[in-house]
Amino acid sequence: MTDLSSRYGTRTRPRWFWPAVAAVGIALGISFAAWVGFQDEPVKGQLWGYDVKGEHLVTLTVDVIRPDPLDVRCTVYAQAADHSIVGEKTVDVPASKDEKTRITIDVQTERKAVTGVLRTCEPRA
Repeated sequence: MTDLSSRYGTRTRPRWFWPAVAAVGIALGISFAAWVGFQDEPVKGQLWGYDVKGEHLVTLTVDVIRPDPLDVRCTVYAQAADHSIVGEKTVDVPASKDEKTRITIDVQTERKAVTGVLRTCEPRA
């Protein structure tokens, strides 16, 4: 049997090789996370308030904030005291020159709700 290292030789990497690869990977990861984190959102929704009108109805008021006149789709839902979702509704908000638009959404519920929640507001595809 022959010794392969004596036949073909050995190749060793410097001690700093793997720490340098790790440092470059970490730097790229942090750069990507910062780039994603500082991107402007094209649409932002804020729940302004809600009103439980009765056993089967909740009214939510949502502010839609968009710097460009985009069509927006917002989804809201109502929760019962046990945190289960008892009603949900998706509405389309047409494009507008106004940066901030306040909309009112009536959500029919299967039983009494105690709160209303804004799930998403995003540009309509």
